[in-house]
Amino acid sequence: MLKNNTLIIILGAAIALVLGIGVGLWRTEPGDADITPEQLYTTNFVDLAGKSQQLGNWKGKVLVLNFWATWCPPCIEEIPDFIQADAIYRAKGVAIVGLALDEPAKVADFANRFGIKYPLLIGGPEAYDFAVKLGNKAKGIPFTAIIDRQGKVVYLGVGAVRKKELDKVLPPLL
Repeated sequence: MLKNNTLIIILGAAIALVLGIGVGLWRTEPGDADITPEQLYTTNFVDLAGKSQQLGNWKGKVLVLNFWATWCPPCIEEIPDFIQADAIYRAKGVAIVGLALDEPAKVADFANRFGIKYPLLIGGPEAYDFAVKLGNKAKGIPFTAIIDRQGKVVYLGVGAVRKKELDKVLPPLL
């Protein structure tokens, strides 16, 4: 009986690993987005100070919107790449905005420890709904949407996005 339970646990872990890798490599088509530029830019979330911020604050910029959480290992893995990309692309008209699905105090502590300088917003259940409208049908995190200067979603990714990938996607949008 113990051998059967161990085998089931190992098999379950292997399936979870394969699914995790698959989700980590999953990129969806930008056509999966179900949102207009007007809807995008009028959406509000609060910042770490509790002040409402409209995504329209970044209208006219290439917007990299990253949905993440402090408790999410792939999210933690990609944060240094977003910090590097922010340092390179900010002056070129790219706004990286992190939308944390977490508690403000935990996000503030995390941002201080990692040295995040790009804007961080806080979202709850409405952020998940917003991510689905952007094209995150799996409702997984991390999730990244890249929006061009006209407000069109041009890139969607579920799973960790690395700087190498940002370096391919962002330059043509500048």
